[in-house]
Amino acid sequence: MTTATTINDITTSAYIADLTGVWSALVQHYIGPAIIIITGFFAVMYLVKREIRPMLVFLALAVIAAVVVYAAPALLGQNSTLVRNGGELVKQVN
Repeated sequence: MTTATTINDITTSAYIADLTGVWSALVQHYIGPAIIIITGFFAVMYLVKREIRPMLVFLALAVIAAVVVYAAPALLGQNSTLVRNGGELVKQVN
């Protein structure tokens, strides 16, 4: 095996390597739960202080974070209905 062949194999495998799987695993397994735990902590803190409005705000933020983290790939992926309908709408406008 020559050096040129080895370098060619390395560069083509670099194009094949996809970091979206790593990113989605990182977000879904670490970042998402951390956001939900932190907002839940503050919601419980405000519950103990008997401040209802800030508690509800933090609970709403936790729900929004969960939707963004866990449902965004399905809602905003390339093959999702939302993206296809948006593309069709743009084609109709133009």
